[in-house]
Amino acid sequence: MTRAHWVTTPLAVLSSACTLPPSHTALALPATVDDVPSTVLTEVGSQADVAARWQLESSSPWAPYQKMTLLSALDSQPQVVPLPDVNAIVAVQRAQFAAEQLAIAGVPPDVMLVVDLRGAASVAFAATLKREAHQEIAPVLTFNNWPAEDEVIPAEEALAALVAWHPGGAGEGDAARPVFVLDAWRLAFREEHVDDATTDNRYMLSSADLPDAAVLRRHGISRVVYVVENGDDVSDEEDDLNESFLAYQADGVEIDMVDLDWFDSLEANPSPLWALLEPHRLHVRARPTVIESAAFYARARGGFGMMTGVPSIRGGWSMGHGGG
Repeated sequence: MTRAHWVTTPLAVLSSACTLPPSHTALALPATVDDVPSTVLTEVGSQADVAARWQLESSSPWAPYQKMTLLSALDSQPQVVPLPDVNAIVAVQRAQFAAEQLAIAGVPPDVMLVVDLRGAASVAFAATLKREAHQEIAPVLTFNNWPAEDEVIPAEEALAALVAWHPGGAGEGDAARPVFVLDAWRLAFREEHVDDATTDNRYMLSSADLPDAAVLRRHGISRVVYVVENGDDVSDEEDDLNESFLAYQADGVEIDMVDLDWFDSLEANPSPLWALLEPHRLHVRARPTVIESAAFYARARGGFGMMTGVPSIRGGWSMGHGGG
């Protein structure tokens, strides 16, 4: 067994079910277990090589918010391993097309994107936008978990996407438009009890994981565009973004929520981007969230966000502390 013991059965905790339970409305979960992609043997570069594609330069104002935790699961040497076939995921294909349309339309200098799709789709969106846009784009990874033998969420999907796509060089300066890359799986299955044999590799973001309004203003950003997969199913931002978004709103930063279908309008509509966003204003409200739910933590296992599966030097997976 190589050091990186890749998981080939995502959603092991619910593998006996046919239909997955509902989670937060912003979540892009497959409708059934059958929608989980098959694995393919994949040539994977070393951890250092893959990380170099995504790592922002230390001079970037967005570098303090980037998490390279998930990439640390890669081996120090190139290898061939089974990974999910992320190119076959419909959400990934839609995310690529959406990013292509945005690249043609252009990303205004006052916009920060928060892309909250299934992890692989968020990666595809950011990589495509960076490669195709005429403006400088700074992808900011926020993945803060590991793959594990028996895991709650399929971290290897996002990892496979990071391996599959090269964003064309990261590390631009102040002029780069920030694109925060989130995994909508991160708080999945919140109503489910996780058994003792399962690694709870879910996690949440905090207000410290996003720049505050003062940082945005300092870099000329006055609008946050929140991207989800299907707007018909979404009413609010994900729970762990509520505090940050409330603070943005209170400081006068506009927040707009769009889905992948919205980007189709960019191809035919010559209007400025801000005009097309106007009907999609998100009015953030203070509301109960899972962040304050004692019952949620009681249902979790493995410490949720504190104890996660990490690769063991001897091979396989051991337990250890996660972090950014």
